Amino acid sequence: MFLEMLKKEQKELFLQLAVIATEANGKVEENEKEMLIKFANEMNVEPIDKADKSFDDIINELASISDKREKKIILFETVGIMNSDGDFDVKETEFLSKIAAKFEINNEILEDMMYLVTTYIDLFDAIIGTVLEDEEENE
Repeated sequence: MFLEMLKKEQKELFLQLAVIATEANGKVEENEKEMLIKFANEMNVEPIDKADKSFDDIINELASISDKREKKIILFETVGIMNSDGDFDVKETEFLSKIAAKFEINNEILEDMMYLVTTYIDLFDAIIGTVLEDEEENE
């Protein structure tokens, strides 16, 4: 959604972070793999399926080269991939909290992001359901 606003180095690091995020709860879902491809396409970079750097190295680098807005974009997009399976488990929430802390983004903003992503997905699903339902009624 906002990834095109990042600089090249941030995009590459974000994609590595996204790969690690998909593995945070110990299982990589098919929809998470699809999100990684969508992220890469949105940023016009090659998709990856393995991170070259550690979580701490990625977060430290992103924190040092990103302003507050860019950090919020990175956190928000990470929230999106963490909720691509429909919920946030404890490990995913802890993962997001670590990023927020390193980026000096308070938990209230993180909670708002989690709520907004969940609401967005629910609304999008409702729209899709309505559109598909209408087409089925006309057949």
